[in-house]
Amino acid sequence: MTALLDEHPHLGVEPVLRELNIPSATYYRWRQAERKPCERRRRDAELTSMIRQVHDESGGIYGSMPGSVA
Repeated sequence: MTALLDEHPHLGVEPVLRELNIPSATYYRWRQAERKPCERRRRDAELTSMIRQVHDESGGIYGSMPGSVA
């Protein structure tokens, strides 16, 4: 939803929210979470980055299921 408004700012926030029946408070809470993610989201992003690095360094093998197509 926020990506839609980022890509099409000419639509305007309030009309889009009204059409999608999303309270403006919900939208602004989403935006705040993007700017200042909670500790859990920051840690998840850090761990995801570490997992991707280990996977890449293994040639894409580590963490793959035997017989699966990557």
